[in-house]
Amino acid sequence: MSTNNEYDDFMKLQSLYPRKNSNDFIMPIDIRRRIEHGMLSYFADEHALVMLEQREGFYKLHFRLVDTAATLPSIRGTLAAYLTYHEGRYPGLAADWLRGQGFVYKKTLLRHTATAITGNLSLEPIEKASSDEVYSMFGEYFSVVEADLPPRSLFEAEDTYCRRSPEGELLGIVYDMGQTRIVAVSPKTRGQGIGRRLYFAYAMKKVRESPDCVFHEWISPDNGSSLSMFRSLGFTRDTIMSDCYIREKLT
Repeated sequence: MSTNNEYDDFMKLQSLYPRKNSNDFIMPIDIRRRIEHGMLSYFADEHALVMLEQREGFYKLHFRLVDTAATLPSIRGTLAAYLTYHEGRYPGLAADWLRGQGFVYKKTLLRHTATAITGNLSLEPIEKASSDEVYSMFGEYFSVVEADLPPRSLFEAEDTYCRRSPEGELLGIVYDMGQTRIVAVSPKTRGQGIGRRLYFAYAMKKVRESPDCVFHEWISPDNGSSLSMFRSLGFTRDTIMSDCYIREKLT
């Protein structure tokens, strides 16, 4: 496969590959900056366009298949691929191809949508969290793939909201990835509404910026506390699903 890291060349190249069998419908935000910083590389031949987005501890795989004869280039790091599809429909050849490349199905996330955030909560003081604090908190509760954190060098551009105790201890974080959010609350303070207040503050900021904005959040079907919280904020389940596939680091 040939490789190139120029933004304009990449955008032209995408138009040559159909999206019929792919998983790049949700591409990373700020593609130009990721390419220029070496955080997004791509490979192309007659069988596929393959894009590798460097994350924290793994590579996020985006691809467009021309045919299933495509093979991945030699990559020794852990790979994660996400397939988005409508409920009741099989992900198709893309899922078959991933399994043929050594990927293992990991988990499913369900999309929930809200056109307005409900509730009457006071906007308690929230602060920004440093990248070290975010990585430390998420590292306690998520695998690197589940958290899907960007490289630290690009982290400061993201919005993060946190709540602290009077002593300065981090109690909860809402991390805005641009396409979805991750909410993490310290186990000893769960059930006190901290995650709900943080998300409400985040949502009100977005509404002030864009009054007609629509909120989409991806939630694991076995995460009862998150499901309950988002339902209380006015979210309902829609028909979109996302499956995660993992190929562990090759030795």
